Amino acid sequence: MQRDLDRADWAVGLMQARQSVRNYKEEPIPEEILYEVLAAGVNSATGGNLQPYSIIVEKNRLKNQQLAQLCGGQSFIAQAPVNLIFLLDWHKLAVYSRKNNAPFTCNKSFRHYTIAMDDIVCAAQSVETAAWLYGIGSCYVGTILECIPVVAEMYKLPLLAAPVLLLSLGYPKTLAVPRKKLDQDLVVFRGAYPALSVEKICEAYDRKYSGMRFSLPADPHRRQALLEEFRAALRTTYNESKCDEIIQAADKAGSISEIQRRFGLHYHAAEMLSPDVIEGLASQGIYPFYGLLEQDPEL
Repeated sequence: MQRDLDRADWAVGLMQARQSVRNYKEEPIPEEILYEVLAAGVNSATGGNLQPYSIIVEKNRLKNQQLAQLCGGQSFIAQAPVNLIFLLDWHKLAVYSRKNNAPFTCNKSFRHYTIAMDDIVCAAQSVETAAWLYGIGSCYVGTILECIPVVAEMYKLPLLAAPVLLLSLGYPKTLAVPRKKLDQDLVVFRGAYPALSVEKICEAYDRKYSGMRFSLPADPHRRQALLEEFRAALRTTYNESKCDEIIQAADKAGSISEIQRRFGLHYHAAEMLSPDVIEGLASQGIYPFYGLLEQDPEL
């Protein structure tokens, strides 16, 4: 393997400047470039060289509009020239294993599930990075997990295959202001996990989310509805008295902090505890917690 530091510096510099793109030109992605980008994904790291995934390439505008609605009405999905649907795919390996008299329990194994999800992220990130190096922007969408049965029907997926990630691709029409990230000293630890003080952690996140607050609606009915939604999320963590205190403070301020919005409305704390995703996987014959049912619950 040859070393070319100039080319490496160029590529790494671009990677360090990457950002999610949610506004695309109508310009199509040439098929030869898309092929090379996907080849980077197919050649990504994978546990045991199993490659337990498949990728559906979607360019049809009507289907992309449908995907956008299924994934929470995110308009950039409909706008993207290409959407890639990454499938957790045990179907192919199950067929091959049984044809060759090999045991197969991957669809009922938590360990295989976590390794497979790692593999899918490796493939998707390789695609995302390769696309960025070609000047193509992208945005990850995880909410496709919440509509597994519908997407399975759309794409005639066999049992043991389920959509777990979507990646929108397109040439950027505009680039947003890059979002702040945590400083490296709060993410990269050498030798051991440090004794981080509450103050240090909070200061780091305060810098990351500086100036970001979510304003409550002025309309009293919409405001009350949103606060009740926020309260439902708060109940997962706090008693009713504390919930009242937090809601009253938010109502008085007319806004909530970014971390309150993230876990209270965006990644809604109550909804994140629902079994919908597990049930969706089960509808495709995938049971990641099957093997855990026989374990001692006290362990």
